[in-house]
Amino acid sequence: MTSISVIIPVYKAHDTILNTLYSVFLQRHVDYCVYLVVDGEPKGSYDYLHDKFNLNIFYLGENAGPAVARQYGLDHSHEPFISFIDADDTYLSSLSLYYQQKPLLDTPTNVLVSTDFLEEKDDQALHLRTKDMVWMHGKMYRRAFLDKYNIRFNDSRANEDVGFNTQCQCYANEDEQIYLSQDVTYMWQWRSDSTVRNNNSEYAFTSSIEGYVVNKTDAFKKVIDNQGVTDAVQFFIMKSMMHLFKKYLAAMMKAPKQVQHAKKYARKFYRSLYKKYITPEYMDKAEKTAFIVAGFKHEEEFTEFLKFKKQLEVKHRRK
Repeated sequence: MTSISVIIPVYKAHDTILNTLYSVFLQRHVDYCVYLVVDGEPKGSYDYLHDKFNLNIFYLGENAGPAVARQYGLDHSHEPFISFIDADDTYLSSLSLYYQQKPLLDTPTNVLVSTDFLEEKDDQALHLRTKDMVWMHGKMYRRAFLDKYNIRFNDSRANEDVGFNTQCQCYANEDEQIYLSQDVTYMWQWRSDSTVRNNNSEYAFTSSIEGYVVNKTDAFKKVIDNQGVTDAVQFFIMKSMMHLFKKYLAAMMKAPKQVQHAKKYARKFYRSLYKKYITPEYMDKAEKTAFIVAGFKHEEEFTEFLKFKKQLEVKHRRK
């Protein structure tokens, strides 16, 4: 069998890590090796897990965030395929890794498989996430593809997933494809103390927006430095700008105090990427199509987006 690196960033996860690992070690019909990267907790604090599981545990000296922990796991593992799971989540079944890996084995041109996953809400309702290219959840990567293009995490602490996956999207091509699978392999467990979902999701309109812009900007600039501005890069920059427009609209409805924060980072993205790299010819050809692909359906929404862009042209004045 072709082996898989299962990489788990860990920080203060003693109350959830057993459930996570049980879901990993139930996997069938695959060969895998498990790497726990403990992010800034005392050395030896998770060694008790060796009594139950055959796994590798690495301890980082200082808490640096999940992106640094994941990258450490990547750098210190060697299996040709990689799956990430958070220390408070679970694989959905004993065949999760099998279904993540199968399209990579069946089709050598596939370099990344993104399966669907379930998100548990605070009322125990389950929301199906499909065709996701934001989170690490439910994905498997071909290591040779990551190595070829030097795709790596940076050291940011918010929305680090999206920067990594954006690099993958920009480098994908006819011979190196991303496969969107309808198999459901991952459970994003609800936790009331989650950084992403606590405090009435305030994170979504503060650190998340900032992290999104930082990671997207970092990813696009890495790709542009490596291969220039392709049509694919321009298209994904457009989609990212439209995502920030969605965030701005959502902030107006749900978090009015954060509207200026959302606009501030949208302006940064617009000026450093959208305005700089989208050619007038490509904008005329693809902007409205990208708007529809981003999930907008009405002509008046596109008109509002054009107005929003004009607002971003105006230099923000501090009070």
